[in-house]
Amino acid sequence: MKLNENLKERKMGYIFLSIYFVIFLVYLFFDGWAHEWLHYGYGGKSQHFDLDIFSDMVWSLSEGKRVIESTNNLHNLVYICYYTGLASAFALITGNEWLKKGSIATLAFPVISFFSTINPFYAKDVFTWEIFRYHFYFLQIFYDLNHICGMIMGVTILYNTAKKNEKIVDFKKMAPIIMFTWFLFYLSKIFLQKWQFWTPGNELGVISTNQINNMPFYFYGLEYIIVVVLLYFINFLLNAADKWLKKSGFPEKVNISYAKLITFVPFIIFVVLTLIFIAVGLIVLQVIPKEAFIQ
Repeated sequence: MKLNENLKERKMGYIFLSIYFVIFLVYLFFDGWAHEWLHYGYGGKSQHFDLDIFSDMVWSLSEGKRVIESTNNLHNLVYICYYTGLASAFALITGNEWLKKGSIATLAFPVISFFSTINPFYAKDVFTWEIFRYHFYFLQIFYDLNHICGMIMGVTILYNTAKKNEKIVDFKKMAPIIMFTWFLFYLSKIFLQKWQFWTPGNELGVISTNQINNMPFYFYGLEYIIVVVLLYFINFLLNAADKWLKKSGFPEKVNISYAKLITFVPFIIFVVLTLIFIAVGLIVLQVIPKEAFIQ
């Protein structure tokens, strides 16, 4: 495997890859879910580590409602943000341009996920002191770590690409990572919904952070086309901003480097989109009531 000649980037990639390995272990062996903790605290039946990985998840649907007997965080191993973060780590380690362009193209995932889960239980209610307690929950720390690491790596790759005055958006090279996220979406539907997932009544998945449940509509997994179109639209805006900044001389006028300005653009776009999505109800975090968990 060819390694990145930029030693600073490569070292950074190894550090984040190590962090993602720790996150992987937590996802694999820690059973407790945030909603169970919210209702029962660390005394909840599943709030523990164990080596019983694949037989832990016992759940069913009764009259369209979840009945959860035991839990495991294996569902996080088909979480899209985890894999876009891994792609960014390997982009830093290898210097592969396809991975780098894919990292820039999917930077929206960790940014939108982080800002929409400031309150991880109710996206609109961020003006409450309770959010500090929520983010000290053991598993939530690793969710946040996943998103924050993804943001740092994506921004680093974007900034370093801009510093070298290279092409930031490449619609051809970003396509494989974007389409891979669609593949992950299908995997999550297969693993987290009752088979056959397209059957009426089986739309409800066992758990998701806006990855399966609460989609605007359901149509054999093709509803993800909304996300693909949105990603291409975001990158179209980023590409347009990139070209404008290079031609306008605006960075020189405001005495801020082009690389710094173009790095701010995605964050502005993503934060504005997140606020819009939350306001119009396109981002609705999953609610699992206390009664769903058998203690």
